[in-house]
Amino acid sequence: MGTIGLSVEIDGALNAELEAEARRSNETAGEIAQNAIAGYLDGRRRKRAVVCQALTEAEDGVFISEGAVEDWMNGWGTPDARPRPEPDMFPDR
Repeated sequence: MGTIGLSVEIDGALNAELEAEARRSNETAGEIAQNAIAGYLDGRRRKRAVVCQALTEAEDGVFISEGAVEDWMNGWGTPDARPRPEPDMFPDR
């Protein structure tokens, strides 16, 4: 797909920062803006997928217990950090 023009109003300080970064990185401001927009949209897309998955699990009655989440969070930034807990609460089957 080809490129199209896009006009976006940004404040002066942000524009100055963008232009300075363009000079430092030997890219155009447009290239930086395009990469930033692509990264932002990718993050939104991934967040939406995670939320949809969580909603499906919630509708199915699958949850992670409060205790498991607290244990996980208490380890953040420590040598005891653990991976994200897996669901440990399931509907009666």
